[in-house]
Amino acid sequence: MGQYDLFGEEGGSDPIIRLDAYQGGLTHLLALAQARRIDIRSLDLVALVDQLTVAIRTSPALPLGRRAEWAVMVSGLLLLRSRLLLPADDPRQQEATDEVTRLRARLLAAEEAARAAAWLSARPQLGHDIHVYGAPGPDAIAEEPPEWEIDRIEFLWGCLAVFDGNWGVPPPEPHYVPVQLDLFSVEDARVRVRHSLAAASGPVTLDRMLPVPAREGEGCPPMRRRSAWTSTFTACLELVKQGEASAVQDQPQRLPAFCRT
Repeated sequence: MGQYDLFGEEGGSDPIIRLDAYQGGLTHLLALAQARRIDIRSLDLVALVDQLTVAIRTSPALPLGRRAEWAVMVSGLLLLRSRLLLPADDPRQQEATDEVTRLRARLLAAEEAARAAAWLSARPQLGHDIHVYGAPGPDAIAEEPPEWEIDRIEFLWGCLAVFDGNWGVPPPEPHYVPVQLDLFSVEDARVRVRHSLAAASGPVTLDRMLPVPAREGEGCPPMRRRSAWTSTFTACLELVKQGEASAVQDQPQRLPAFCRT
């Protein structure tokens, strides 16, 4: 018996059993036996096992799960037949009869459930075949704005932030840093003015208390030179205000002079 005879002309995965009392698929045979629609005692189970052995040997690509399923089916047939061959007054005979009745009821219930599922599947489905007025159609998801798209680079940076423990910590805000100009300060000018007044015996004009770079004027930028005049004059006015010095100016066109009090 070849593979063609075992699996039928349609090439299905269920082997075709050819016995004197039955010819058809193994699954259908088990269903008939469970429903007591065929006399199990009339079946040649030895020939059945031989045909399944040939089917397994001639089908090396057959999945292991399918082979195990066949073995379970044949085991179920052997169990039913062994129980039905018991004497009529044996309690196990009644148990076998009750088990067959339960199996038949379960088979009928499964058939009813399959018919109900097929009937439901054939009916129009809400949201697939028919739609509520105003509801989005089946292509609504494809028309979503690109806000659903994920930036992979940003996603990876976010994952790194979580792994580093910096998740949820806001980035530091930038601080305003003023531009530092190279100017003469009032503090330095105050020290210089006090030193000049202490070393002089009379009034000292403002230009004589300027820093050396600003006084000579060589290599001194204009802004730095103006800061020298401003800081020196401011320091002199502070000393006058504090009573440490006095201002003298004989003529308006001349520079003011300062002396110690």
